[in-house]
This record gives sequence, C-alpha cells and structure tokens, in this order.
Amino acid sequence: MSEILPFKQIFHNKIFRIPDYQRGYSWEEAQLDDLWADLSNVHLQNNAYHFTGILTINNFSDYDFENLSKEGFENLIDYENKQVKLNEKYYQAYNLVDGQQRLTTILILLSQLCQKLKESEHQQKITEEYFFINNLGNKYLFGYHVDVPSHNYLIREIFEDESYGIEDVETLYTYNLDFAKGFFQQKLEGWSQNNVKDLITKITERLLFSVLNLSETAGSNLDISMVFETLNFRGKQLSGLERFKNRVLYLVSKQNFGKTQILAKRNSINKTWLEIYKWLGRNPNPKKMMDDDAFLKAFWLLYFSNEKMVASDFKSYQKILFEKDFDLMNIHNNQYMMNPIELRKWLNCMKESVILWYFIYNPYEVDQDPDFRYHYTSNIQRSLLRLNSFPFGYGRYMLNLILAILVRLLPQKEDDVISEEQEQTLFTIEQFLWAAERHNIMCFLLNGNKTNYNQEATFRDINKYFRTGNAAESGISLKDQLLKNRVKHFTWKEVIRNLSLGNYFYTWDGIHFILKEYEEDLSGNMVEREISVNRIYPEEEMKIRTSYKDINRLGVAKKRKYSYALGNIFMSNNSQILRDFNAHKIRINNAINNNNIIYESEKELLNYYSWETTDIEKRSRKILEFLINKWQLPNSENILFEEYFKG
Repeated sequence: MSEILPFKQIFHNKIFRIPDYQRGYSWEEAQLDDLWADLSNVHLQNNAYHFTGILTINNFSDYDFENLSKEGFENLIDYENKQVKLNEKYYQAYNLVDGQQRLTTILILLSQLCQKLKESEHQQKITEEYFFINNLGNKYLFGYHVDVPSHNYLIREIFEDESYGIEDVETLYTYNLDFAKGFFQQKLEGWSQNNVKDLITKITERLLFSVLNLSETAGSNLDISMVFETLNFRGKQLSGLERFKNRVLYLVSKQNFGKTQILAKRNSINKTWLEIYKWLGRNPNPKKMMDDDAFLKAFWLLYFSNEKMVASDFKSYQKILFEKDFDLMNIHNNQYMMNPIELRKWLNCMKESVILWYFIYNPYEVDQDPDFRYHYTSNIQRSLLRLNSFPFGYGRYMLNLILAILVRLLPQKEDDVISEEQEQTLFTIEQFLWAAERHNIMCFLLNGNKTNYNQEATFRDINKYFRTGNAAESGISLKDQLLKNRVKHFTWKEVIRNLSLGNYFYTWDGIHFILKEYEEDLSGNMVEREISVNRIYPEEEMKIRTSYKDINRLGVAKKRKYSYALGNIFMSNNSQILRDFNAHKIRINNAINNNNIIYESEKELLNYYSWETTDIEKRSRKILEFLINKWQLPNSENILFEEYFKG
C-alpha cells in the first residue's frame, strides 16, 4: 500500500539507487522553475504543505547489493536480512522505479543549501540524514548504480566530494545535472541564514510524497522494468530510445537462459546504451543536442527496415519496433534476442552507428576527439555540414542514408597511415555526399519540391545498401539513383515557376545558401555566421532608385525583376540601408580601410563602374554558373535568363 510521507521520513534509515533501466537526469530549466515556484508557495507560517508527487520503489535484489558492494559497502551488507549496517544503524536499500528526477533535483538544491549553513552541527545533521555516512569513507545514501557514469559525476561534481574519481564520460545528462546545480546557486545568491534554514524546513518537513513499494504490493511476480516503462508514459515521457533499452532488458530477463548468461547479456545492453548516450550527449552545447529518437529511427532504418516497406511503415517505425521486432508476445522466438551472435551483432552495430551519427551532426568536433577512430577528409566534413544546413530542413531525411554509407564504407583507423584502398574509399564517400547535396539543391532549392519528396524511395534504399551495397531498385546503383533517377523531373522552367511564387531570388529559399557558397568559393573561407541579404537597386524606394537611371527607365514589372534578380543581391555582415551605387562603394572601401568585416563578394562590387541592367545580368550569370559548375547541374541556364529577363 502507498503512504504519504514527508521528505525527511522518506530518507530515514534508507539507501536509494537509480537503476540501470532508468533514463539519466533530464530536467531542464522549465521543470526547475516549476519546483522553485512550488517551494515559494509553501508558507511556513500558514502550516502549508505541498504534495510533490509519487515515488515508486522496490527492494534491492542480490544483484543490486553486488553493485552496491563496488562502492565500498562490501563488508557492510547483510545479505541474509537484505540490509546495510552503517555506524551501528541498519539501512534498507531501494531502487527508485519512478520519481528519480524530482528526488535528484531536491537533493541538488538541498546540497547547495547545506553548503550555505554556517552552523557546522546543522550542516553535519543534514549531511548524515540525506547525503552520506562516514564509515571507512563516505557511504552515499543516494545515487545511481555504480556502473552508470552519472554516479561519479553526481557525487564529485554536484555534491562536491573529491574523494570520488573524476568522471571521464560527460553526457547531456551530466550537463543537465550541472545546469541544475548552477540554477540553484544563482537562486540562493545573497540569501540570509534564516532564509536558508526556512527553505531547508520547507523541503524536509513540508514536501509530501506518496510512496509505493512495489515489492510489498505485488510480491515478486511484477517485472519492474515494465512498470517503469508504463509509469513513464505520464509526465515527461520516455524517449523511444529509452523505452527500447527498457524493452530489450525486459526481453532478456524472460529468456530461458541461466543467470550468468542473462547477466552477461544485460551488461552488454547497458554498455551499449552507455556508449549511445555518451555520444548523443558528447557535445555539451544545448543548441547541438542530438535527439534520442532521431538516432533510434536512423538505426531502425539501417538495421531493421527492408526495401519492401512503404511510407506508412516508415512513419510508424516505433509501432513496428515494439509490436513486431521486439514484441512482448514473442519473447522466445525473437530473432534479434535469442541468438547470442545476432544480439551481439546488432548491439555492436548500434555502438558504431551512434559514433558515425555524431560525426554526421558534428563533423568538425571530431578533429580533436581521440575517441573518434575513423579516417575522413575535409571534403567529407564540409559536405556533412552542408547537408545539415539546408534551409528549412530540406533533405534532412538524407542523413539517414548517409549513416548507411558511412557505416558500410568509412574506414576505421588502425594507425595514422592510410592505404591507397582507403583513400579510394574516402573518395567514393565524397562522391556519395556530393550527389546527396546535388539532389537537395535540385529538388528542394531550385525545383521547389515538398520536404518529403523522394523520402520513401530513399528510406527503402537504406537497409538494402547497408547489407549489400546496392540500391533497393535492382539494376541501378545508389549513386546513379541520386544523380539521375531521383532528379530527372528537374527543369529550369520549373525553377522559374518556383521563383515567381515570391519576390523571385530575394525571397527564394536558397538565397542564403547560394550567397554563402559563392562567398566561400571567392574567399576560400566557410561562412559560419548569420548573414544579411540586401539589394543594390531597390525598385520600391523612389528617392534611391532614381539614381539608377538605366534601370529606372523600365516598366514596373521589369524594374521589379531586376530588383529581385540574383545579380542585384549581395550578402553582408549587417543589414544595409538603401543607397546609391557610389555610396555602396564608399561603404565597402571604408570597411576595408577600417578592417571591418567585409566579404569578398562585397569587394567584388568595386569592380563595377556603375550599376545598370547589363551589370545585374552579368553578375546573375556569374553566380548561377558557379552553382551549375560546382554541382554539375543541367547546363541550360540560358532558358532561365531568357524567361527571367526577357519574359
């Protein structure tokens, strides 16, 4: 039965550990703000309480006690009575099945409050009740199981106990722990001792929890990992990747193998997910956070999909994963679980895939990463960044195919020496990536196709290419699919139609892309910062446009086309005011003389004596020819200019 208990009673003579099937610490600023608001609304003078939520726990198993012994508890555990003796007191040990996010957060806050206490006796009392008992070293009452990398990080970096070793593996979860600590440090800055003590009282005496011990409620017939999966469909849901780990652990526990074999499989699964989360959270920049389920889908496409699937299958991939591939009703005949070789094979593939998935999203971060042991080239890095950077996510689904290409082809490093065969393989990868870029430019930027255009066909290729090196459609290579079949609908007339839907090139989806690429071609430097897009001749500004006499003599429709032509548009570091052409040149020269940021494509404007229709046409052709030559587009740009300027 569940009971309502205050926080201090929850910790009375108890040890808690967060088990391996749990997600890591995932609370962010929004959840921290909510908890802080709840505490602020607990008024001690009104004898107010706050119900914080449900804690679901279960008793330690022998396996859990074995893990605890690795933390220095080995001579303190009474296995017969399933308890731990610390300084002549007996403690009961529990796994947190649900509620670890709340409990972890409250303890992070309490640790910061404890540090602010000036009375050493009060500080020691809080420490011994909620954090650790000193018994031949600090024995922590709360934490992760020892093999989870967040455990050392929580105790050393968050609770600030330097007797624990430095955690080499930092993930998004450890970033979240550190963020929570900083959040509360900022909130408590400048607090008086009375305020600190009041908040400690609120936490320890006025926060109430409903505590449910599953071991007492359901005996030993309930599988705890499945309870965890069910409970976590409320609140902040488990990601599909977290749920998948939990499902695999559950299926392993139900197989007809001996205890030793099951434990070995469980360790392999946990180590695989440890590696996965190490790489998904490797870049601590929250703006570059890698999505759990994007990787899960990429791996499902790679390993579990097939070339006969259709769009509806790809859309409902998690349904297929959980109700077919890893079905609860087919435990003993599961092809991916029963055969130890097959289990090891897809787990190893998953570990390799996440490293290359990280490379796809962070192509330059691997330069200084000793754990990334693959050969690659600067062209591969640039292509990966380009494929990630298409506007509005155009062609992003292509990254799933890129994963299959890299898993199959990218050579691993045995040493710094690269063979001729490996160099040829890297060149093959470069060609694939270039073909993917070209596909995205032709389909999405120029032709204006919808974002899912060719997605179904591409997804069908992924598993087939991973397994065989061939495209799903027989008789044609994957490279030819990208270079020919998937772009055979492209026409320059369709490009004109796409441009005419807005203000021609000025509001074209690809304008930032092509201006940056053109600048990179001129300067040799990649443009990583945001840019402003400007026009030289402004058809709508009467006072300025009269200085461009050659263009201004045209009719309204023609003036508009020249104003929004590719050659009339330039990029700059900051948005530029409308001005006559001489004023533009003065601005550019001043920027050069003052060492301000000025792009080569802006400097190029200094080569023009004046700004007339022929200049706009000439510059338009030059930029477009660059695009056509770089990606070998169908060379019929004359149609484009005849339609655009003469039509």
